Amino acid sequence: MTLPLVVGVDGSDPSLVAVDWAADEAVRHGLTLRLVHASLWERYAGAVPTLGAGRFSERVLAEHLVASAAERAARRAPGLRITTDILPAEAVDGLLHEGANAHALVVGDRGRGELKGLLLGSVSLGVAARARCPVIVVRGDDAGVVGLHERILLGVGDAV
Repeated sequence: MTLPLVVGVDGSDPSLVAVDWAADEAVRHGLTLRLVHASLWERYAGAVPTLGAGRFSERVLAEHLVASAAERAARRAPGLRITTDILPAEAVDGLLHEGANAHALVVGDRGRGELKGLLLGSVSLGVAARARCPVIVVRGDDAGVVGLHERILLGVGDAV
């Protein structure tokens, strides 16, 4: 059984760039693409947009995020096997859990957070620091998506 390539999706531009890169990579290696959104949305009830008189449920917003990412990946790589999931967990914890059964984890270099001055976002840094599988942090530019960066950073840890 071949393990899937797992991508963390939060709807941010960097996460969508990661979806693009991962779709291409999944095709190159004949992998299934697994798009995952992990959030404890009940904690963020005030941060969900409203439309008219009604309010979207946080679950509906999460479903929309992964469905939109899946449509994007399918347009980029027709025929690619794509699965999706929504996990009621903190983003880092949910992605680490998914990484236990993944070929690799793919995340954008930052997410929806407000701390733009950091080198990496808190989720990408947390996943890269703690995952037991390979982690790819996709930089949010065109060169990162098509693999034209001349520098590559490789992190190696002690075997556990």
